Amino acid sequence: MAEKSQGNGAYQLITPPNLLKAKVGKGGMSGIDPELIKRAEGVIDTMGDDFADSVTIEITRLMQLAMDLEDDPSKAEKVLKKARRIGHDLRGQGATYGYDLISDVASSLYRYAERLYSFAELNPDVLRAHADAMRAVIKNQVKGDGGEVGIDLVKSLDSLVEQMAG
Repeated sequence: MAEKSQGNGAYQLITPPNLLKAKVGKGGMSGIDPELIKRAEGVIDTMGDDFADSVTIEITRLMQLAMDLEDDPSKAEKVLKKARRIGHDLRGQGATYGYDLISDVASSLYRYAERLYSFAELNPDVLRAHADAMRAVIKNQVKGDGGEVGIDLVKSLDSLVEQMAG
């Protein structure tokens, strides 16, 4: 605590204790075993190998949703909710496992599902376009953002979403 004065009045400066620093220590990560971190990273790497299989399953589901919508437009609400969930889940997982482009495509799918004003606007071709893009990424094992081709792919999907869902 320190007494200070400014202008006509005096005030007291109170510095609260840094309780987090006391709990963690001065080294930042001193309370965490480095070997434990290394093992956790190994588990994530192993799970990354399975991620492509998980995406393939989600692609199949997305394609089935597009067919379900074509067969029975009254299923649009159910289809939209499931497509939104696929987009939500994959956009979070892709970057974790090194598939940033999957995250970007899934984000586009999620934005599409979020922007629709009515279930009747749901277009199976937009679902297929996102599924096809993800299939290409997994088939070609494209890690990261896919470079210039990946950027162009995401731009084209974003343009499609803008056109179809405003």
